[in-house]
Amino acid sequence: MSKRIEAKITCPRCKHQFDYTLYRSIWGEYPENRELVMSDKINVAKCPSCGDSTKLVFPFIYTNAKQHFAVWWEPEYDPQIDKDSAGYANMLGEGNYLATAPRVRDWDEFKETILKFERGELKGKPGTMSSGMEGQMKGFLKDLEKKNKKQNSGCLGMVAAIITVAGGLGYTLFQIIL
Repeated sequence: MSKRIEAKITCPRCKHQFDYTLYRSIWGEYPENRELVMSDKINVAKCPSCGDSTKLVFPFIYTNAKQHFAVWWEPEYDPQIDKDSAGYANMLGEGNYLATAPRVRDWDEFKETILKFERGELKGKPGTMSSGMEGQMKGFLKDLEKKNKKQNSGCLGMVAAIITVAGGLGYTLFQIIL
Protein backbone atom coordinates (compact mmCIF):
# COMPACT_ATOMS: atom_id res chain seq x y z
CA MET A 1 0.00 0.00 0.00
CA SER A 2 1.15 3.54 -0.68
CA LYS A 3 2.34 5.15 2.55
CA ARG A 4 0.85 8.48 3.60
CA ILE A 5 1.78 10.88 6.36
CA GLU A 6 -0.45 13.46 8.04
CA ALA A 7 1.03 16.97 8.21
CA LYS A 8 0.10 20.53 9.16
CA ILE A 9 0.58 22.83 6.17
CA THR A 10 0.89 26.61 6.23
CA CYS A 11 -0.27 28.25 3.02
CA PRO A 12 2.58 30.35 1.63
CA ARG A 13 0.08 32.86 0.25
CA CYS A 14 -2.40 33.53 3.09
CA LYS A 15 -0.61 31.76 6.02
CA HIS A 16 -3.70 29.68 6.83
CA GLN A 17 -2.81 26.37 8.54
CA PHE A 18 -4.58 23.17 7.53
CA ASP A 19 -4.15 19.38 7.69
CA TYR A 20 -2.92 17.59 4.61
CA THR A 21 -1.99 13.99 3.77
CA LEU A 22 1.38 13.60 2.03
CA TYR A 23 2.60 10.57 0.13
CA ARG A 24 5.87 9.05 1.39
CA SER A 25 5.58 6.16 -1.10
CA ILE A 26 3.33 5.49 -4.04
CA TRP A 27 2.68 2.32 -6.02
CA GLY A 28 3.17 3.30 -9.63
CA GLU A 29 1.81 0.04 -11.06
CA TYR A 30 -1.67 1.43 -10.35
CA PRO A 31 -2.70 3.78 -13.21
CA GLU A 32 -4.37 6.32 -10.91
CA ASN A 33 -1.20 6.57 -8.78
CA ARG A 34 1.04 6.86 -11.83
CA GLU A 35 -1.23 9.62 -13.14
CA LEU A 36 -0.86 11.58 -9.86
CA VAL A 37 2.88 11.69 -10.48
CA MET A 38 2.92 12.23 -14.24
CA SER A 39 0.29 15.01 -14.07
CA ASP A 40 2.19 16.79 -11.26
CA LYS A 41 -0.70 16.36 -8.79
CA ILE A 42 1.04 14.32 -6.08
CA ASN A 43 1.69 16.18 -2.83
CA VAL A 44 0.05 19.34 -4.14
CA ALA A 45 -1.98 20.97 -1.37
CA LYS A 46 -4.87 23.32 -2.08
CA CYS A 47 -5.48 25.84 0.66
CA PRO A 48 -9.12 25.69 1.85
CA SER A 49 -8.97 29.39 2.74
CA CYS A 50 -7.60 31.12 -0.38
CA GLY A 51 -7.66 28.25 -2.92
CA ASP A 52 -3.97 28.58 -3.78
CA SER A 53 -2.25 25.28 -4.72
CA THR A 54 1.30 24.52 -3.62
CA LYS A 55 3.64 21.67 -4.63
CA LEU A 56 5.07 20.48 -1.32
CA VAL A 57 8.77 19.71 -1.27
CA PHE A 58 8.48 16.32 0.44
CA PRO A 59 10.56 13.32 -0.66
CA PHE A 60 8.82 10.10 -1.61
CA ILE A 61 9.55 6.81 -3.35
CA TYR A 62 7.77 5.74 -6.51
CA THR A 63 7.70 1.94 -6.82
CA ASN A 64 6.62 -0.49 -9.48
CA ALA A 65 6.84 -4.06 -8.16
CA LYS A 66 5.64 -5.55 -11.44
CA GLN A 67 8.58 -4.05 -13.33
CA HIS A 68 10.98 -4.26 -10.35
CA PHE A 69 12.01 -0.64 -10.07
CA ALA A 70 11.79 2.25 -7.65
CA VAL A 71 12.88 5.89 -7.79
CA TRP A 72 13.16 8.42 -4.96
CA TRP A 73 12.23 12.05 -5.51
CA GLU A 74 14.57 13.81 -3.11
CA PRO A 75 14.46 17.58 -3.70
CA GLU A 76 16.59 18.07 -0.60
CA TYR A 77 18.80 15.50 1.16
CA ASP A 78 16.74 13.27 3.46
CA PRO A 79 18.75 11.05 5.86
CA GLN A 80 15.67 8.85 6.37
CA ILE A 81 16.13 7.58 2.81
CA ASP A 82 19.54 6.20 3.82
CA LYS A 83 17.86 4.31 6.68
CA ASP A 84 15.03 3.08 4.45
CA SER A 85 17.49 1.84 1.81
CA ALA A 86 19.55 0.02 4.45
CA GLY A 87 16.38 -1.60 5.78
CA TYR A 88 15.41 -2.78 2.28
CA ALA A 89 18.93 -4.17 1.80
CA ASN A 90 18.78 -6.06 5.12
CA MET A 91 15.33 -7.44 4.41
CA LEU A 92 15.46 -8.11 0.67
CA GLY A 93 19.17 -8.28 -0.23
CA GLU A 94 21.84 -5.74 -1.12
CA GLY A 95 21.11 -5.51 -4.85
CA ASN A 96 17.33 -5.29 -4.49
CA TYR A 97 15.62 -2.57 -6.54
CA LEU A 98 14.23 -0.87 -3.41
CA ALA A 99 17.67 -0.76 -1.77
CA THR A 100 19.32 0.61 -4.91
CA ALA A 101 16.58 3.01 -6.04
CA PRO A 102 18.10 6.12 -7.61
CA ARG A 103 17.62 9.41 -5.80
CA VAL A 104 16.64 12.26 -8.09
CA ARG A 105 16.50 15.93 -7.09
CA ASP A 106 14.91 17.49 -10.19
CA TRP A 107 11.16 16.83 -10.68
CA ASP A 108 11.27 16.51 -14.48
CA GLU A 109 14.33 14.23 -14.29
CA PHE A 110 12.48 12.13 -11.68
CA LYS A 111 9.56 11.59 -14.07
CA GLU A 112 11.93 10.88 -16.98
CA THR A 113 13.74 8.26 -14.85
CA ILE A 114 10.40 6.52 -14.25
CA LEU A 115 9.70 6.54 -17.99
CA LYS A 116 13.16 5.08 -18.73
CA PHE A 117 12.48 2.21 -16.31
CA GLU A 118 9.06 1.62 -17.88
CA ARG A 119 10.59 1.53 -21.38
CA GLY A 120 13.28 -0.91 -20.21
CA GLU A 121 16.14 1.56 -20.73
CA LEU A 122 16.99 1.17 -17.04
CA LYS A 123 16.64 -2.07 -15.09
CA GLY A 124 15.79 -2.79 -11.48
CA LYS A 125 16.57 -6.04 -9.68
CA PRO A 126 13.89 -8.28 -8.19
CA GLY A 127 13.99 -8.71 -4.45
CA THR A 128 15.57 -11.75 -2.88
CA MET A 129 15.37 -12.80 0.72
CA SER A 130 18.54 -11.88 2.62
CA SER A 131 20.57 -14.76 4.01
CA GLY A 132 19.86 -13.60 7.58
CA MET A 133 16.12 -13.71 7.02
CA GLU A 134 16.38 -17.05 5.22
CA GLY A 135 18.34 -18.42 8.20
CA GLN A 136 15.71 -17.19 10.63
CA MET A 137 12.98 -18.92 8.60
CA LYS A 138 14.92 -22.21 8.56
CA GLY A 139 15.49 -21.96 12.32
CA PHE A 140 11.81 -21.33 12.90
CA LEU A 141 10.87 -24.39 10.82
CA LYS A 142 13.39 -26.62 12.66
CA ASP A 143 11.92 -25.46 15.97
CA LEU A 144 8.43 -26.37 14.73
CA GLU A 145 9.68 -29.83 13.67
CA LYS A 146 11.16 -30.42 17.15
CA LYS A 147 7.88 -29.45 18.79
CA ASN A 148 6.04 -31.75 16.40
CA LYS A 149 8.21 -34.73 17.32
CA LYS A 150 7.74 -34.05 21.05
CA GLN A 151 3.96 -33.98 20.73
CA ASN A 152 3.76 -36.94 18.32
CA SER A 153 1.12 -35.05 16.41
CA GLY A 154 0.78 -34.87 12.65
CA CYS A 155 -1.18 -31.62 12.97
CA LEU A 156 1.84 -29.49 13.83
CA GLY A 157 3.69 -30.93 10.84
CA MET A 158 0.82 -29.85 8.67
CA VAL A 159 0.90 -26.40 10.27
CA ALA A 160 4.63 -26.16 9.51
CA ALA A 161 4.00 -27.08 5.89
CA ILE A 162 1.22 -24.50 5.62
CA ILE A 163 3.41 -21.82 7.21
CA THR A 164 6.25 -22.67 4.81
CA VAL A 165 3.99 -22.30 1.78
CA ALA A 166 2.25 -19.23 3.20
CA GLY A 167 5.63 -17.69 4.07
CA GLY A 168 6.78 -18.07 0.48
CA LEU A 169 3.52 -16.66 -0.83
CA GLY A 170 3.60 -13.88 1.76
CA TYR A 171 7.15 -12.95 0.77
CA THR A 172 6.14 -12.83 -2.92
CA LEU A 173 3.10 -10.74 -1.98
CA PHE A 174 5.37 -8.49 0.13
CA GLN A 175 7.53 -7.87 -2.96
CA ILE A 176 4.46 -7.02 -5.00
CA ILE A 177 3.12 -4.71 -2.29
CA LEU A 178 6.30 -2.69 -2.09
